[in-house]
Amino acid sequence: MLAADTRAPSRSLRVEYPNLQSRLLLQGFFQRQFIIPEEPPRWLEGLLLGIERYLMRIDLSGIDVDRPIFLLGLPRSGTTMLQDLCCTHPEVAYITNAMHQFPRCACAVEVMRKLLRLNARGERYLADSVEVDAGSPSEGIKFWGAWFGWDPHDLHYVPRAPDSFTTAEIAEIRRQLRRIIWCHGRDRRFFSKNPALIPDLAILQHLFPDARFIHIVRDPRKSANSMLKLYRSEVQQLEWIRSQRRHGLYDRGVFIPYPRVPKLAEYIEQWGPDDLRTTAHVWNDSVSIVRAWRERLPHFLEVRYEDILREPEAQLSRLFEFAELRPIRSEDAAFWRKLANVGRTHHTHANQYGNFEIVEAICRDHMQALGYA
Repeated sequence: MLAADTRAPSRSLRVEYPNLQSRLLLQGFFQRQFIIPEEPPRWLEGLLLGIERYLMRIDLSGIDVDRPIFLLGLPRSGTTMLQDLCCTHPEVAYITNAMHQFPRCACAVEVMRKLLRLNARGERYLADSVEVDAGSPSEGIKFWGAWFGWDPHDLHYVPRAPDSFTTAEIAEIRRQLRRIIWCHGRDRRFFSKNPALIPDLAILQHLFPDARFIHIVRDPRKSANSMLKLYRSEVQQLEWIRSQRRHGLYDRGVFIPYPRVPKLAEYIEQWGPDDLRTTAHVWNDSVSIVRAWRERLPHFLEVRYEDILREPEAQLSRLFEFAELRPIRSEDAAFWRKLANVGRTHHTHANQYGNFEIVEAICRDHMQALGYA
């Protein structure tokens, strides 16, 4: 397999700033965007913590974490596309990119972002036609990592036993989720998309017994190939960040952007992260985890990426009905704008997918079960 090109890329991200204060405050954050953000400046975090503590009244009374919605799926399987569509729904709340950058003062940063019209909008660093801004939904890895005890450097992740969470820990997780909901509106439903949560299905079901789980799958022949592209993009972005300043969490080593399936370390040791056999096994193992759990989840829906591309409106209507969200209306302009872009890309290059026989040999059983063979 081809090795990843780790040369630091030139930065040509086209970004739009609505005002001068956005350019001054957000330019660095946008250029250095990464799946796990760098630590924010202490002075700015301290200021926001002070605003939150002394100037804001965050009333969480009456706010409940009611039927949270979890979108499960591998990277490069349409998870971001589906997340962005779901997060336009007026009854949904989610972790924004701004909150993820400042998790300890998420309410303050979100309020100030809206009050001062702070924003930066452009294509994300993966160069995959996905536009993001400060208010776009985030995977919230810093939040989930703190709650579930993730070590992003460790490939041998073993999920905690669900019953090991104390009453105080559960209460704190729910309190922070209520704060996120408060930022969007008191009656909203929490929504989260994070591929890293796949190994933690048992924990999610234990903590949120009324949760709705949506699993999106994509043909592994394309998904496994595309995950290699993701890995290479992560390597390049991290090298560029290091050429500018310290990242903190990732000053050395590489980030492996694959869910911590039980044999991930074995696959990495045998073939490396930039090998189609590794990503094919990750796809196969991830699907195995979810399909082993599906009968134990009271509220579970599986959708195929290809079906969403073929009939997006019908599939989203089905999804919202399952999640018990109200039907989309004609006045929900943000949703219709997103829906119109489903399947559109703005690449000047074509994806180079190949070696399908490798993927088919590894993933054959699940491919047949899901209608891909």
